[in-house]
Amino acid sequence: MSLRILARAGSAVLAGAALLAGAAASAGANTFNVSTTISPACTLSDSGPTDLTPTYTPVRDLGTGTATALNTVCNGTNPTVTFSDSLGSGTNLFAMHDGASTLYYQISIGTSCSGVVGDNPIQENTPIALPAGVNTFDICAAVITGDGTNVNVPAGSYSDTVTYSITP
Repeated sequence: MSLRILARAGSAVLAGAALLAGAAASAGANTFNVSTTISPACTLSDSGPTDLTPTYTPVRDLGTGTATALNTVCNGTNPTVTFSDSLGSGTNLFAMHDGASTLYYQISIGTSCSGVVGDNPIQENTPIALPAGVNTFDICAAVITGDGTNVNVPAGSYSDTVTYSITP
């Protein structure tokens, strides 16, 4: 057999193998991925509310409130927000502590609050309706004044951590 015949036979075998390989690749199964992210129905549209620093003078039982806002984007039908601290639920009193000493305050709806009990206070762990769409929900904090709640509170640095929960 001549080398020429062997070379043609080898070329034919290689060409046939290449055709089979191409047919196998096009007839095989291929995949692609599908994914999505569903945004919550109610979110903050910024980094969240700023810290509140109300003032209080126990000798005169006078206080000044400070305000912040929850800037929300809510698409749910009945979005709500709840506020809580270490005192529990069902009361409009929140408590700042300095060691064993307690200074009571309230969080109110709005941008100006005096700390007078009944100043549109928010009760702990009680859902409050949020407006649907893009909105600002203003709150303020002030030490309770005018009812003797904080009489004889010793000097000190009082603080509290408030948790807020938004549901769609």
